Amino acid sequence: MSEMIWLGNAAYDKYVELIRERDRLKKIAFQMNQEYIRTFGELILSVFRKKIECIRKKKMIAFCQAAINRGEAVDQAALQAFLKKEMEEYRKQLEEMIQENENARERGRITQSELLRIRKTYHRIAKRIHPDIFPKTNEEPVLKELWNRAVAAYECNDLEGLTECELLVNKALDELGLDMEISEIPDIEEKIISLKAQIKKICETDPYQYKYLLEDPEAVEAKKESLAEELKSYEDYDRQLEDMLAEIMGNGGVIAWQMN
Repeated sequence: MSEMIWLGNAAYDKYVELIRERDRLKKIAFQMNQEYIRTFGELILSVFRKKIECIRKKKMIAFCQAAINRGEAVDQAALQAFLKKEMEEYRKQLEEMIQENENARERGRITQSELLRIRKTYHRIAKRIHPDIFPKTNEEPVLKELWNRAVAAYECNDLEGLTECELLVNKALDELGLDMEISEIPDIEEKIISLKAQIKKICETDPYQYKYLLEDPEAVEAKKESLAEELKSYEDYDRQLEDMLAEIMGNGGVIAWQMN
């Protein structure tokens, strides 16, 4: 049985408008994050690499000093096992950052014409199966999976993926015997308040706030200079740690190497 379409209701119209605005702002935030990574990603990666190298050397120094204080040789195998465990989380963070940089570069930039087509295609799909508007999407696995695909394609500016998704949505709705009909949404006023809060939070926090930095060439250059200075400070610290490690080993520290 088809559900009643709820038309001509001001609260419903406002609800749909806010959903679209929230999704639009989330997309802008996603795109700003991608542009931020494309602009500063390599410098940020260099800083983080040097930072974790400094952390690794500090941990090496602490491990070696503790062995010396006990009057023992530094067990090389134990040292490597210690460092592997201590640095695992940093290694994972670095891998994630590298992957983010690669993804941002691959996605690249698109034209305004393509962006308009993407937006219109997404709105058509959202109008039909957005879970907040069409609850059956969460009840039907095929629709839920298609909605997740549509959101991912929309965020990544994947016009081809969205176009394919729209065809699959139409086919799925037809096969399921579901019309693009919307039932009354319970607690709609509370949902409107929640959407307004979500929109406010998106606009006031990163990565949406990156847009103001990226739109200002002077601010971009200042950010790059700041990152370069941070990198240099870690490079200087790294050299200090190298000297400290060499001094520790020169003052009686002995590494017990494991023979194969």
